[in-house]
Order: sequence, then C-alpha cells, then structure tokens
Amino acid sequence: MLCWAMGPPDFPPLLLVLLSCCASASTQAVATPAVATPAMTQEDLNSTEATPDMTQEDLNSTEATPAMTQEDLNSTEATPDMTQEDLNSTEATTPVMTKEDLNSTTPATLRTSGSPRTPDTPRAPELSGPRPTPVTDVAALCVCDLLPARCDVNCCCDPDCSPTDFSIFSACSVPVITGDRQFCSQKAAVYSMNLTADPPHRVFKLIDQINPSIFCIHISNYKPALSFANPEVPNEDNFDRLIQASGGFMLSATSDGPSTATSDAPQPTKYEYGVPLQTAGTSSGSFLRLPSPLMSSLCTDENPAAFLVSQAFECSRRVDIEECEQVEALSMAHYSSPAILRVPNSTTQVSIKIQSVLYQSLNHTLTQLEGHGILRPSLVSTGQDRLCSNVVLEVKYSLLYTATGQIWEAGLSLVLGTFSSTVTLLQQKFEIHFIQGPCQLPVALGIEVKWTKYGSLLNPQARIVNVTAQLISIPEPLPGPERTIVIYTTVTFVDVSAPAEAGFRAPPTINARLPFSFFFPFV
Repeated sequence: MLCWAMGPPDFPPLLLVLLSCCASASTQAVATPAVATPAMTQEDLNSTEATPDMTQEDLNSTEATPAMTQEDLNSTEATPDMTQEDLNSTEATTPVMTKEDLNSTTPATLRTSGSPRTPDTPRAPELSGPRPTPVTDVAALCVCDLLPARCDVNCCCDPDCSPTDFSIFSACSVPVITGDRQFCSQKAAVYSMNLTADPPHRVFKLIDQINPSIFCIHISNYKPALSFANPEVPNEDNFDRLIQASGGFMLSATSDGPSTATSDAPQPTKYEYGVPLQTAGTSSGSFLRLPSPLMSSLCTDENPAAFLVSQAFECSRRVDIEECEQVEALSMAHYSSPAILRVPNSTTQVSIKIQSVLYQSLNHTLTQLEGHGILRPSLVSTGQDRLCSNVVLEVKYSLLYTATGQIWEAGLSLVLGTFSSTVTLLQQKFEIHFIQGPCQLPVALGIEVKWTKYGSLLNPQARIVNVTAQLISIPEPLPGPERTIVIYTTVTFVDVSAPAEAGFRAPPTINARLPFSFFFPFV
C-alpha cells in the first residue's frame, strides 16, 4: 500500500512505503497498521548511515511525486468509517520527517518480513513417502510366478500351488533362488521334486550359500542401499536443476537419440502377465498387433497383444476392391513377417512359423493348401464382376512360452478367401492363445529287465537282477492341422549271467607223521 504524508510547507511531500499495510484505509474501521508501525529512533538512524547517500537526482525524482491535495483529504474525510479523531490519532502517531532528518540521515530501505501464504498462492507439492521395504527374503521370492491367482506349471515356489498341484509336477523350472550375489554369505532357497514318493511332493530347503570370490560384501551396514532412493519431487525451486541433471526431455513422439535418463535403467529379463509383446523394429514401440473393434464394429489395428492374455475378436473392415492389393491388413505377409522378441528389449528374435493355410471359397468350402509360399491379394476379372483373392479372413496366433517368461515358439494359422466388388465390409477374425511349454508329450515306454542264472549247471535257476523303465517324450506340437502320433511300449530282457565254470572237489590232504628218529643219524 502506498501512503502519502504531508511535510512542512517549504518541503515537497514525501512518499512513504508502508509494506506492513495489508488493505486500503477505506476498508478498515480504524487505521491500526499505522499504530503498529514502530517509530524510528536515533539508533536506527545511526545504523542506516552505511546506506548510500541519496543524490540530488533522487530528491528530484521524489519531488516529482504528486502531492496530496485538499480534495484528496476531503475524499478521505468522506470515508464513513474513518472519523476526524482517527485522522488526528494517525497524524499524532506517524512521525513526520523534518529537514534535519533529511540532512542527518540517508534514505533507509524498508524490507518486508516473511508473510503467511495467501489463499491464492499454490501450495508446494509434498515429498513422497518412503518406498515399501524391499523383499530380501529369498523364501518369499518367486521369479516363475507369472499367472495371478493361478498355479504355474513346474513353478515350485508359486504360493498359489497346492500339494495336489505339486504331485503332478515333473521338475522345478527354477530350482535355486538367491538374493544379492555380491555378499560373501547369503541365503538360498532350493526347490526340488521327490518323484519316488507316493504321491510325489515338493522339497524345500533354505541353505547358506558361500561366495567363493575374495571381493565380496561381508556385512551391509547401510540398509537403504538395498533399494532405490526416494525420488526428489519437482517444484518451482528445483525444477531447472532436475531438468539439467536428467538431460532434458522431448515432447515429440520421436527423438533424435536415446534419452540419458533411461539408459541406465535395468532392462526386464522376462515377460510378465499383461506386458505387450515386443517385435523387432527400429523403434522401441514395435509390438505384435491384434486387430479388434474399438468404438464400433470396425477393425482397429493398434491393439497390442499382451503376454498370457488370450483374446479373440471379430470385426469389420471397409474394403474397396480396386485397392485390395495395396491394403496391408488383407495381406498374409502382414501377419507372418513380424519377429517377436524372446524377452523384452532383447536381440533374440522368434520368427512366426506358418502352420496351416486354409482357403475358403465363395460358397464357404474350406480347402487345405500345401506347399504354398506367401500369397498376396490378387485382383482378377471374371466376366462383368471383379474378384479379390488371397485375402486374409482369419488369423490365429499360437505362442509357446517357458516358465521363466520367455517366448519359445510362435505359430500362425490362416484362412484366406475371396470377395467380390459388391462387398464393402469384410468380416475378419483374430485370435491369440498361449501354451505352456516346452511341454513334453510321452510317446514311448521302454522296460529293460536284467536277469541272471544261478545254481547248478544241471538245473540253473533264473533270478531278476534289475528292472529299468525309460520314458521317451517329444515336444508337444502346436495347434494346427490334425496329426497322428504313434505311442508304443517295449520290454527287453537282458541276460547278465556270468560264464559257467567247471568245479571239482578239493584234493584230499595227507596228514602223515614220521617217527622222531626217522632221519637219525643224519639229523
């Protein structure tokens, strides 16, 4: 608030800046801020002598300030809240600077003190709370638990598995789980299957694992080092500093180079439930797409396929027979050409193998195509009508994954067809299924019996020494055309008898004793 004070007649009016005023005098009943302002003593004036002196130019600029006229005073007196007594009390309280004051002192700089936040001032964001305590108990860790609230096959650490589930496991996909391998000694959770028990059950052991390296951590006395530090919340004070530390950011969809803020981030080593399947491409946003209807029945090609999320869609696509050869969504190569990354952000690619191709005629008759390559849409003329053949009508993906969250194999089954120039909306179907693998399908059982002969050569007896059973398995074939698998059983008897040897009774011994003097006189 700017308050005007009248000086002596021979001096120009002086502009006083009262920073402690919070509202105009017209809205207050009593001019209390003027009373609360302490008067400046001689000591205060002495303490301000270090302030640079006011030059004549400063005084001239002060003189240029318009003085309060009688009309201004009258308008002040017209304020209903402030009476003449209030003006008198204000004039009596507020000190008037004389010419001696101007000569003996230099202009003092009045600074505002800390004031409370006004209602219109935005509040600074609060710091985030502490992160959850990191899980360091290896018995509570499980890297093969992929399905939520479901038992993963051969995942011996899955808490969703019951003893009945463990009884049908063939092995433990992740037998050992450890913590930080930099420690000299650490706990390790060891899982195995006791297949000889009836019924088979899981065996769990918690052991101490020793790190043979001489460069290892014996004791960690700084527990926060086991987890990431709490991030600093940006605000108006540290925003510029955080931007410089992070290397900046881009608002566009594409960037000229990789961002330094994410280059040091740990890369995932497996797919988790619901994570989009990445495909090989120049950008990190390449995913396996599964067309689906969005707001209407029309197909949208931007739907990414997610790990372990089996889906089936049916949608319509607007087609123009004159442009059928240029539409990628109608081409067989559009669905078979992508290569899926085995794990996110890896360089290992899994090619999509075409398992079967069926051709649907105009009367909906299906024919199996053998020895085919990549068929592309072709526009042909039949009399007065035009047809577009080799158009994709159905797409079925079958993905084989491991218990550690890796894509093992990818298969594709297609149904091609033909549509005429009268068709403007083409119906298409898309499916994707996930199969646990590599699963082994038993196809043969071989039993080997080892026996031997024992007893007399005239009447030898047979005795079984050992029986061995061998189960032969093959990887389970992916869904596709009908196949015939031969299952057989063999039993083999092996003679392990030692060669027979002729036996004789032991020769008799002669126990003859000679007289004591038989050799006398020679002995």
